[in-house]
Amino acid sequence: MSHDVRAAMSELFAAERRLRGRDPHRPGELSAAQVRALFQLERGEACTAGELAKRADLSPASMTAMLDQLEQTGMVERRRSDRDRRQVIVSLTDAGHETLAVKRAKIEQRTAEVLAPYSDEELDAAVRVMRSLAELLDSLGR
Repeated sequence: MSHDVRAAMSELFAAERRLRGRDPHRPGELSAAQVRALFQLERGEACTAGELAKRADLSPASMTAMLDQLEQTGMVERRRSDRDRRQVIVSLTDAGHETLAVKRAKIEQRTAEVLAPYSDEELDAAVRVMRSLAELLDSLGR
């Protein structure tokens, strides 16, 4: 059984790496990294690019380039902090909120389709297993 869990975990990590590496196929479509950053920005309050990079697990340089693109497309706006003029604060625009709402609806629909065959008990067990594996991964770097 342990071998099957390790194999499934490897498959999951590989799928996540592929998702991170995908670029948009159509002009105007957001990349997986952009969506992840926008979801992180939506979950918290407006923040600096550095804080957002940490939340989205991206390098500060990648985040700056990404924010340039997202600002050009109207998804985010940057402004000087009222408290510390050296800091630039990033926030979602109305268009950014709308785009994320559409993206979230698609993700939720697809998730519901994929998980529909499983019982509540199976899903509860999956949640416990995933949280245990997350704890395992976090403990490996200590």
